[in-house]
Amino acid sequence: MEPLPPWLCPLLACPRCRGGLEVGREARCPACGARYPFRGGFLDLRAGRERPHLWLVNRLPPIPLFYDAWRRRSTGLLSGGRISFREELARLRDWLGPTGGPFLDVGTGTGVYREALGEKAVGLDPSPAFLRVARWRRPGAYLLGHGERLPFWEGVFGGVAIGPTWNEFLDPLEAAREARRVLRPGGRLFGMLLLGPGPTLGLFRPGEAALLGLLEGVGFHPRLERRGALALLQAEVS
Repeated sequence: MEPLPPWLCPLLACPRCRGGLEVGREARCPACGARYPFRGGFLDLRAGRERPHLWLVNRLPPIPLFYDAWRRRSTGLLSGGRISFREELARLRDWLGPTGGPFLDVGTGTGVYREALGEKAVGLDPSPAFLRVARWRRPGAYLLGHGERLPFWEGVFGGVAIGPTWNEFLDPLEAAREARRVLRPGGRLFGMLLLGPGPTLGLFRPGEAALLGLLEGVGFHPRLERRGALALLQAEVS
């Protein structure tokens, strides 16, 4: 069992009822009685669902091991060479850093964004296979959880990052609502995703207007930059 950093425990809330959690050898919610065990060293706060084919892919051991090699190249390839992976990480830090944190990386995968955001950042992902690789390559704070049911109190983060996981959400609208809920006044959201037209291979791939409308509808002031098939998203709490 990996101990949780002291700054993280007070931020945690039951993903089912939003009540407080008592964390020891497991996490327990006195309000609704839910119990959340540690699995493979990670506190398991999952309370949502995933697209079935992505659930399977994300749990195949070879996928996380080779993901970093793809991730370092994908930004340049999918943007048509208009932005590099290094520039993507610089934009992430430049946008979220001024909020002072703490930071949440939703769909952290192998922990790329979490590591870029520093020690007071927690990575959340539903895949134990990905988190094992993240912990090995980029030690830090990680939790098992779903973006549509974030296990945190309202208004506790200065910045939230959501990378390509945007395309994988089963309910992107609820994920956007949850990101807004856990951000404090003046908080910021950073994102990167593949744009449409329309769903592809079961993925969420919105057009620019649809994505902007979704974010505005839950209380963000968003701005998008299109780079080839990619969109870089910067948004503030309205």
